[in-house]
Amino acid sequence: MNLTRTGVQPRTPRPVLRWWMPGALLFLCAAIPLLYAVSHGPYGPWLPAGSMRWWIVTTLLHLPFAAILFFLMMGVIERIGYYWKGRAPEVPGRLPGAYPTVCVQLPMFNEHAVARRVIEAAASMVWPADRLIIQVLDDSTDEDTRRLVEHVGTQIRARGIDCRVLHRTDRQGYKAGALEVGRRQTEAEFLAIFDSDFVPPADFLLRVMPYFYRPDGEPEADLALVQAQWGHLNHDAWALTRSQSLWVDDHHTLQMAWRSAAHKFVNFTGTAGVWRASAIEAAGGWKARSLVEDCELSFRVLFAGFRTRFVKEIVAPAELPATVTAYKAQQKRWTQGWVQLQRMHLPTMLFDYPASLLRRVHLLYMICIPWQWPLWALWMLVLPILVYTGHWYGALSPVAGVTIYLLPSLIWLGLSAILASIETRHTYTEPLTIATFLKRVARAIPNAIISSGMLPHQFSAFCEGLFGPMHSEFERTPKGASASAGRSASPAVREPAPSRPYKVKIHRPYVLTELYFCAYFATWAALFAAAGLVLCAVISGYMAGCILYLFAHYGDHHGKLLFIVDRSRLALWLSPERQP
Repeated sequence: MNLTRTGVQPRTPRPVLRWWMPGALLFLCAAIPLLYAVSHGPYGPWLPAGSMRWWIVTTLLHLPFAAILFFLMMGVIERIGYYWKGRAPEVPGRLPGAYPTVCVQLPMFNEHAVARRVIEAAASMVWPADRLIIQVLDDSTDEDTRRLVEHVGTQIRARGIDCRVLHRTDRQGYKAGALEVGRRQTEAEFLAIFDSDFVPPADFLLRVMPYFYRPDGEPEADLALVQAQWGHLNHDAWALTRSQSLWVDDHHTLQMAWRSAAHKFVNFTGTAGVWRASAIEAAGGWKARSLVEDCELSFRVLFAGFRTRFVKEIVAPAELPATVTAYKAQQKRWTQGWVQLQRMHLPTMLFDYPASLLRRVHLLYMICIPWQWPLWALWMLVLPILVYTGHWYGALSPVAGVTIYLLPSLIWLGLSAILASIETRHTYTEPLTIATFLKRVARAIPNAIISSGMLPHQFSAFCEGLFGPMHSEFERTPKGASASAGRSASPAVREPAPSRPYKVKIHRPYVLTELYFCAYFATWAALFAAAGLVLCAVISGYMAGCILYLFAHYGDHHGKLLFIVDRSRLALWLSPERQP
């Protein structure tokens, strides 16, 4: 070991170039015309509106918006395509006479609040006891959680179920590492994986496993994965969970159903899916090369010649992140990981993977979806400058401005909300009535607010994924057991463990980026209002307000606002019943 004379290991020097520097340079460039406008007032168009040079310059400056329109168009194609391929029920095959062996893997890390619930639910699934293994892959560092998991495992084994608790001495590879260790310790033919915030229904395996077989009972040897639909335990808790439920319904029911039917490929979503063990082996096993190890494995399986399948008719309920701080931690990992995945597999997708032109375009769209965040960030930074100088299409006609800039996003949002609300008949127990339909469609409002407010955070995650190190820390999404498992579960499953405090890393560059965007849009809102551009002022103020709204919830996983304000005391102080 290389030690100094004092016996202290020297620190690894930080790289000269940091992942946040390109974004900081972009922000500096955007701030210069803003500061000029603040000090000098409106500085007019660079070129006469409608002239040939104006059209050329304005069109070139709209290239980020053109790329955004491409992503919106592809999204609309997927959602409309669902009615062409994807809406018809998935037809299962027939299980063979001798049921295959299944190992249910439950990766977790310090999940004291939900550990018992998911282990009990996995043990309650109907499958021959001699063909079922449960692996609790517990990497917990909290001793109380480790003891709880061991206690529940002992209770499950007392019922005659093979429940094995695996504790690693280190978290090498994080979730992917735990899954790989578990995979190497079982000879099971199939691996069912559930995150700790999921509650698999009792008939999950009975319903999923037939899809790996043909109607005559012969195996579908090239089918590597069957992914089930995510359900919700707490979708109606508040605006954040309503927004997430709409996103999940839209992404799973519409997008993934269409992708599965049209292209025979969906990426594993990390949970609520069953893998063919031999397919994982053929693709090289689990690897922690990306923060989205599930998606990374999915593409390696695709390149190895396997199919994957999504079944919307099978729903596994789960708990959505109930706090903004936890939600941001989840989204950071997903966006950053997807960009890391591109760095590994985009060249293969572009040049080596054999596919038709249409299939390749769609797969490239799938793998490049996170590029929407930097495109939106760049566009929202540039658009106010274009408006202020007259180099936007609204300079020709206010109607043209509204149509070009607002209508595509409104069409995409409205179409997604309406179709997802209509087609999620397997996700919710209550029947679809006019009242429930309108309530579900109304989720588009919090979804628009939260998506807009997440722009600087997601932009930062994209930059860290693109310019940061490939091997990053896997920051778990905290689970608080804010919801029960429902009527179908046993009492032991329905009762969540007592709430415990948990840590969430707050990253300074992310916080500073959010503050910058908030100040940027607020300043432009004031400038537009002074110039009489009311609609532009409203939109800029809307963006600043959305970002500030989410920023104010930092610390809400500990009942705080803005890191320090106690929410319960604030609510009491603002209560109408408060005595003077």
